[in-house]
Amino acid sequence: MEQRFDIIILGGGPAGRPAAIIAGRSGASILVVEAEMLGGTCPLKGCIPKKVLLASAEIMENIRLAHRHRITVQNAHLDWKGLIDLKGALIEHIPQGHEERLNGLGIRTLHGRARFTGPHTVEVNGKAYHGEKIVIATGSRPRRLPIPGFENTMTSDELLEIGYRPSSAVFIGGGPIGMEFAHIFLRAGISVTVLDAAQRILPAFDQDLVGELVEFTQSLGAEVIPGVSVQSITRASSRFAVTFGQKNESRTIEADIVINSAGRVANHQDLDLDAAGVETDEKGIVLDEYLRSVSNHDIFVAGDAVPSSPQLSPVATYEARIVAHNMVSPEDLVTPDYRVVPFVVYTIPSLAGVGITEEEASARGLRFKTAYHNLKPLKMTEIYTEPAAVSKIIIDQDTDRILGAHILGHSSQELINIFGLAMSHGITSRDLHDFVFAFPTFSSDIPDMVMARD
Repeated sequence: MEQRFDIIILGGGPAGRPAAIIAGRSGASILVVEAEMLGGTCPLKGCIPKKVLLASAEIMENIRLAHRHRITVQNAHLDWKGLIDLKGALIEHIPQGHEERLNGLGIRTLHGRARFTGPHTVEVNGKAYHGEKIVIATGSRPRRLPIPGFENTMTSDELLEIGYRPSSAVFIGGGPIGMEFAHIFLRAGISVTVLDAAQRILPAFDQDLVGELVEFTQSLGAEVIPGVSVQSITRASSRFAVTFGQKNESRTIEADIVINSAGRVANHQDLDLDAAGVETDEKGIVLDEYLRSVSNHDIFVAGDAVPSSPQLSPVATYEARIVAHNMVSPEDLVTPDYRVVPFVVYTIPSLAGVGITEEEASARGLRFKTAYHNLKPLKMTEIYTEPAAVSKIIIDQDTDRILGAHILGHSSQELINIFGLAMSHGITSRDLHDFVFAFPTFSSDIPDMVMARD
């Protein structure tokens, strides 16, 4: 006999957990089903463990530049296995902590893989469960490419567990995953090649700043090669050979490891969505503006399983709030707004953006002005010997409001939040210019960033 709940949530990550907690405040009975460990990709296999590695890489970069601060460092060595062990120690408590919190709030948790057996029912571990509302928050999985020998690649999940330091690596994909790990590896003394099928690396970011980042990345010894067609990945003794074509020429390079950094796709392929009457298309689950299935309004989607929103942990949590509200308050449905979502690729230095790019503003026919600045002459850049520092701010010519902000270096991962806040609350470029920032700080250079040159 099936067990009945008001809400069943499939997935216990950055979308599923907040949806359960928020909806649970209404008094609804809730079941959270997690196929692996509570926490999800970001805290267990993505942004948090990767940030542990990045923190060590940033220290190695500071050591590389220490002589500019009149500091001599000898025999600096990165213990890769020790770093992986540290990463593991910092995240090992997360699943249990999440489980205890959910259970303490009266939310039931269940470990196993779910599949739909009807519009309101799922089966987990051979048992049936009924939900008046069901949330698909099953996250994402690494994208697979139709390349002969692709089974020889490692995923980013596996890369975070590798217990030895390879001497060389090839990344198949030049998106955020590939570029971030490339910068970690470069600081660990690992030879790096990044291959990407697209003609443009990091297409969602401002391409002028991407060009600066790629140039700096290559100055560290990496090869970053866009516009290639990977033809095969084969084992070559104890190494791997990657053969690719570019401009009618073929080339083969060897490396200790090959990493699948081609991005991630929604992880709902085993849910049997047809049984639930959930319509899909080539992009994924077809949703209405309220994050509901268009064909079954009792099924909602949040997080990486949403086909039209950025695959970012904060976005997943934001969508969880929307979904939780819409489930418990069907008379007051709300829609998500993705116009002001900061995004960062955590290279060293990082590249950040929010809003639209200059290219997008032109394509929309907007009246705008561009404030583009090389930040290297500024004192904070000189003091901290930043190797790359550029900003580009897109400003509405009629209202003076910020349409987009893009920063390379210069604490971009922190400053971008100030620009996002300004965009959300209608703070103009003149307001930012006239504000008295604490000095000397990276944020005190914002008045220079927003000055457009006529």
